[in-house]
Amino acid sequence: MTLKYLEVPTKDTRYTYATGRIRGLEIHLFQEADLNRLRDAGGIKEAVEILNKISPYSESFKNLSPERFEKGLGEELKRTYQDLRSFCPDPELVDLFWLDYDFHNLKVLLKLHVQKQPPLNLAPPLEPELSPAGTQDEEILKEAVREADYSRLAPELKTLIQEVAVLMETHPHPQILDSFMDRHLLEWLRTAIEDYHDLFLTHFVELRIDSFNIQSFLRIKLWEEANERELLERFLVEKGTVEKMELVQLSSQPREALGDRLDKTDYGEPVKKALEELDRDGSLFGLEEFFDSYILEYASSGYYITFGKEPLVNYMLLKKKEIRLLRQILREKLTPQPRARSTG
Repeated sequence: MTLKYLEVPTKDTRYTYATGRIRGLEIHLFQEADLNRLRDAGGIKEAVEILNKISPYSESFKNLSPERFEKGLGEELKRTYQDLRSFCPDPELVDLFWLDYDFHNLKVLLKLHVQKQPPLNLAPPLEPELSPAGTQDEEILKEAVREADYSRLAPELKTLIQEVAVLMETHPHPQILDSFMDRHLLEWLRTAIEDYHDLFLTHFVELRIDSFNIQSFLRIKLWEEANERELLERFLVEKGTVEKMELVQLSSQPREALGDRLDKTDYGEPVKKALEELDRDGSLFGLEEFFDSYILEYASSGYYITFGKEPLVNYMLLKKKEIRLLRQILREKLTPQPRARSTG
């Protein structure tokens, strides 16, 4: 992707103060050397001790045992959310970037709820680990799903849960639930972003939709369901840069046709590599990494903007990526993998 920084339109002056605050926060984002220091730690205890000496994690991890690092990371996300909302001229924009955690919590709760219903009737599982970082209080979400009382939820979430209940009666597969929820998250995000009439935000959502649609297309192809076209029509999202109906029309063709269709776009080569990975490992990890990096590169224009929404969006994405990397490192420290024997 080639970013044309000199073609950025006039910026939103309401973000002058907020951008100044963001520049101060950017200083505290982890660099690769910081992450390597954690990777080199002798175990989970030492890694968490390192985090406890670094602001702002020293506050988020206060009084937590090393094994409860997930709680600390959740608290750091929650602290970041509250901090950004406190100085952003559009706090509802911050909300939109934290909806992921509400949807994560709902996925966990709804899957557990389905497991306890006929015909599965599975024993009640352990208390689920929910993220404290969502815009909705996790205890309110728990009660809503458990009691089927949605009066304290946002109307959009109430409608969503009711639709999920109907879907799970006929399609109780967890991947179906994930795809359905992810589609609704993107549609919610797209509709809300349209109200800002902002080209940067609009294209950001288009890229998110492309990422979801292309990965969903390949996953649905992998399921080899007889109703493949119906699933694509149900789960893919409108208004990406790649038209939904173009993908639906590929349902009758082998999945390699997607690589040919996208050959002249930035997605062509990554999709072809993903098809090889899918055949080899049954995984789309490489494609997911590509889209994460591609969207981050797009948002990185925020480094070059004097003031506006771009620096805020760029920081939010970088902070969330930092948390994901920390979670990955700490999980590996909790269950260390054997080191590969040197061949040198």
